[in-house]
Amino acid sequence: MEGSVGGGGLEREKSTPLSSSSNVSAVATFWKDFDLEKERSILDEQGLRIAENQENSQKNRRKLAESTRVFKKASDEEKLGLFSALLKGYQEEVDNLTKRAKFGENAFLNIYQKLYEAPDPYPLLTSIAVSRLFLKGCFSYS
Repeated sequence: MEGSVGGGGLEREKSTPLSSSSNVSAVATFWKDFDLEKERSILDEQGLRIAENQENSQKNRRKLAESTRVFKKASDEEKLGLFSALLKGYQEEVDNLTKRAKFGENAFLNIYQKLYEAPDPYPLLTSIAVSRLFLKGCFSYS
């Protein structure tokens, strides 16, 4: 996946102006199939989950910081008993951060791959705008 993200997008050629009916149809079909509203809904859900994960991570970091302070203040005998719980807490946080990173990366790659295939609508919209102005000029002299 890293190779496709790193190089694929940079090597993509620029779009040429879209004016033929097949190009208009291709752009329309792509965006219809893309289902922007559905993608927005998915992104909203992912954004909420990311925010929730960030909040949970912050809480866990505070707990770890407190556990670490308690561990540092403990006597050598107490440290033996506290060490395994502290180590487990750090291991769990590393696992949570790994899951969080993987979720964010997958969310990005999912939308990236979908948008990478999208035809650039700018040339088509420009062509339509020019055609409208031309037609408006043609019919205004009647």
